[in-house]
Amino acid sequence: TSLGMSGEPFVGSDVGGFIGRGNGELLVRSYQVSFLAPFCRNHKVIDGYDQEPWRFGKYYEDIIRKYLKLRYALLPYLYTALEEAHRTGVPPFRPLLLNYQDDPSTYNLDDQFMVGNDLLVAPIMKPDVTRRLVYLPAGSWYDYWTNKKYEGGTMISAAAPLETVPMFVRAGAIIPTAPEMNYIGEKPRDPITFNIYPDDQGSASMTLYEDDGVSNAYRDGAFRRTTVNVRRVGAGFVVTKSAPQGTYQPGTRRLSFMLKSPTGAPRVATVADEGSSQTIRIN
Repeated sequence: TSLGMSGEPFVGSDVGGFIGRGNGELLVRSYQVSFLAPFCRNHKVIDGYDQEPWRFGKYYEDIIRKYLKLRYALLPYLYTALEEAHRTGVPPFRPLLLNYQDDPSTYNLDDQFMVGNDLLVAPIMKPDVTRRLVYLPAGSWYDYWTNKKYEGGTMISAAAPLETVPMFVRAGAIIPTAPEMNYIGEKPRDPITFNIYPDDQGSASMTLYEDDGVSNAYRDGAFRRTTVNVRRVGAGFVVTKSAPQGTYQPGTRRLSFMLKSPTGAPRVATVADEGSSQTIRIN
């Protein structure tokens, strides 16, 4: 994260370590840091021990597969954050102090990080650790895995068995996801799912950036920027999707709006992407 603060947003590490011999636990915990970094690569000195995900057995391989699949699902969010970095210089992979500059508790916090404005990750850095303290800044936060809601401005104790890295979503955020893929372009991004985490007033918002992911046509306006706003209305919620900016056409697809709740199953509404402004009700 410090390299991003120095003006280099496209950062990563040698997943699993470059020199020396690790084990399955170290490799899993390394992937749980790097799967959200802009540059994710398992890399090692040529004459070192093998450390491919399958090297230490199916148990560790399956956990690593879980996080690599999650990386691909989160690519709409990650790509939006990378475009922001390209346009503004603000890194996608960042220390908490960048987002919470008025909070002294973040100033020396170097074992948690933010991805964009909305996703907080607190990885495990030592062996044989299955629980850790996590600092949540002011506001409300959702546990990514359980949707349990926490009030911020405090430290919490989070369970972290080997298959789980503590992750939290800022209340008021919308996290866009796509279907899991084995590689970019394997299949259409259909549907795009907007995972909605309303704040205490029932509101949430985000702007999704898209382009063809291959060419430089975005420089000539061939991109798409779509803003989604959510507000509580009575017992339900109303989603307003703006008419997209830019000329990029992603093709026929569906948009799914999934309202997260700490007390029950998510509520979902799915519509065709009309390429114009739309209003959707979630009951």
